[in-house]
Amino acid sequence: IFSELLKNMAMFKMESIQKEFQIKLHGNVIPLMMNLSILKDDEGHDIGKVLVFDDMTPIVNAQRAQAWTEVARRIAHEIKNPLTPIKLSAERLQRKFDSQISDPAFKECTTMIVSQVDQMKKLVNEFSQFARLPQRKPELGSLNKVLQDSLKMFKSAHSQVKFIEKYDETLPEFSFDHEQMQRVIVNLVDNSIAALKNDIDGEVDIESDYNKDLKIVKVSVADNGAGIPVAQMVRIFEPYFSTKETGTGLGLAIVKRIIEDHGGYIRVTQNQPQGTKMIIEMPIHSETVS
Repeated sequence: IFSELLKNMAMFKMESIQKEFQIKLHGNVIPLMMNLSILKDDEGHDIGKVLVFDDMTPIVNAQRAQAWTEVARRIAHEIKNPLTPIKLSAERLQRKFDSQISDPAFKECTTMIVSQVDQMKKLVNEFSQFARLPQRKPELGSLNKVLQDSLKMFKSAHSQVKFIEKYDETLPEFSFDHEQMQRVIVNLVDNSIAALKNDIDGEVDIESDYNKDLKIVKVSVADNGAGIPVAQMVRIFEPYFSTKETGTGLGLAIVKRIIEDHGGYIRVTQNQPQGTKMIIEMPIHSETVS
């Protein structure tokens, strides 16, 4: 590629040239932009060349997310409209003919229609949520309390799972969208529990940490489940990419958008000795700290 750029620069007498290409790294495809420029001295004489590589992954991901947002909006609009009459028609058939038709296949089929429509409605709602995520409504409050409240529903439903909580008491109150942040934590904890082989040996760790100097809060949710292959980690926040057989791949995509709307960043790593660890880092602006 480098020799090709040099040849083109000489042929067309160009001062600079660039080219997009891809490389494979640990099984992942990385999009790069190569920029080659001629370096000149104060008198305008060529003294060398400068070669710069730019990682285009953030730009490519942003373009892909925007495209998927439009797809989600269209799908939600086109599918949602016919679902209600389909369900109502199936329920009407059940009420009108249930006592007249003895064939069990009739009830089985109409029940299946109603059930599948409900599943499709759930999917459509996720499409809508991804395409039209509500505008952030920040309120002053305690993030530690949101973390604690988010775990309550899981503790009662999964009493055999060991929940380890570690909250930084120096974390001050600051402005954030409580509802959206709870949605983030619920999604991450739900994924952690789903990854556990069984509740008896399952462990979910949730931790908050505040860096006073940098004014950054870090929240981590970790489990000792099966873990995520390294090759899949780079795609885990992409819309419609899921490691679950029945997953839509929208949950973590929504989580990522919420965190980014708060000016933060979310990443995934391997937990030690096993499992997955999600790490959120968000800035706390001085004017929002109490």
